[in-house]
Amino acid sequence: MNLYISKSIALLLLPPAGLILLAAIGLLFWRYRGGKELIIVSLILLWALSTEPVRDALITPLENHYPVLQITHGKQQQLIQKRWAQEHIAIVLLGGGIYEKAPEFDGRNALQGHALMRTLYAAELAKKTKLDIYSSGGRGLSGNNEPEAKIMNRWLIQFGVDANKVFRENAAKTTWENAALLKKRLQQQGIKKIILVTTAWHMPRAVHVFKAQGFDVVPAPCAFVSQRSAYNILSFLPQARVLSDSSDALHEYLGILWYQWVHAD
Repeated sequence: MNLYISKSIALLLLPPAGLILLAAIGLLFWRYRGGKELIIVSLILLWALSTEPVRDALITPLENHYPVLQITHGKQQQLIQKRWAQEHIAIVLLGGGIYEKAPEFDGRNALQGHALMRTLYAAELAKKTKLDIYSSGGRGLSGNNEPEAKIMNRWLIQFGVDANKVFRENAAKTTWENAALLKKRLQQQGIKKIILVTTAWHMPRAVHVFKAQGFDVVPAPCAFVSQRSAYNILSFLPQARVLSDSSDALHEYLGILWYQWVHAD
């Protein structure tokens, strides 16, 4: 129930619901000082957060916090593989959303965009490094009867990862639970160092959480969304996709503050 409450509060605070509520308050106080101003502010914020420059201003500091993991080829890659094997390091893949009962896959569960990109990148790392990979993700709030980790593992194998190298944690519903539930299992295997795979804007919070659980973390960010080419006139026009990205960025800042408060030493 606490998870439902926290998710509901976050949805109400973040765009678009937060802006709708702000405008609604303005309508309630239309005849009073500040009412019209609240509506104007909500519309300005709605437009601004739906444009690429504002989205990038919010999300780029998160995405640039950790660089892309560089894994070379040839002999140097073999040396890295040998060193990591000696260090008992493993790949950890965090879930990012289930695409339930996908009709194009005969009604089987698949993965949403962020989760699919994370899984694809984790599969590439696993094939290059020959390391074990641990997926983490539970059934979520939808009540789906198949844990996300199980779905990710199925796709990892389809992407060419050796089934004997794939493991899962089936219960986590939050980033904190990802780390806490994996801690005991990985440390039983002598694993204290991990290559952490998640979306680039989610990486700062994820690294903070896993380090708080005692892991030595090698960040492996993926699925960058900030603009990498010059802006044009369309960049300054509202786009639903961009508003969603801005909401993701604001959610991360809110999540970082929340974890620092709730899980402070």
